[in-house]
Order: sequence, then structure tokens, then C-alpha cells
Amino acid sequence: MARRFEIEDTITRRYSRFNAIGTQLVVRLLPASDARDPVSYFLDSVNDLFRHAIQNLSVSDMVGITIQNRVNQNNKPIGISFRRKDLLAGYVIWSIVETFSNQTLDLTSWTS
Repeated sequence: MARRFEIEDTITRRYSRFNAIGTQLVVRLLPASDARDPVSYFLDSVNDLFRHAIQNLSVSDMVGITIQNRVNQNNKPIGISFRRKDLLAGYVIWSIVETFSNQTLDLTSWTS
């Protein structure tokens, strides 16, 4: 299956104070290429992205997530503080995504 997202940039930094290496992914979710339900497609896309981001991490690696709308800079970034990979539960991620989607909902674009 083709990816539902595109990695636009990967940035790796060393944090010597914490004896850690951090990796930042800048991604763009791709539009659906078929007539699928857009909400289901979005949920599947985000799940694929999270699976990709943590696939090569060990259980004890620390993971933090920040979501930012690069188009509308008035929206503040939201995120999940760093925690071990094995403590990163799906419901925590989805609560952040829900907050983000409520921030960026634009009802002025509805047409009949």
C-alpha cells in the first residue's frame, strides 16, 4: 500500500545535555486518491504516520509529538510531552489530533 503522507524534511539533532539524539519529521498528509470516506482516510493516514515515526525505536526510547499548521500560523503548535515509547497510548495521540482538528476547522468553505 502506498504511503498516505509525504516526508518533506528530516532533521536530526544531538542533545548532549540529555545524552540523546532527536529526530524531527516534517510531513504532509496526502489527499485521498479514491472516493473513500475522508474521515476514515484521515484517521488511517495519521495512524500510518505514527507507526512510521516509531517503527525503529526501542521500547525505552523517548517520544514527543508536536503538531503545527504551517499554513495558518495563528494556530499555536500543540503536542504531547516526551514519554517512553511504551507509554505512548493511542488515546493520548488522538486527543491531541482532535484538539488540532478543532482548531483548524473552517466552516466558511461549505458550498451547496
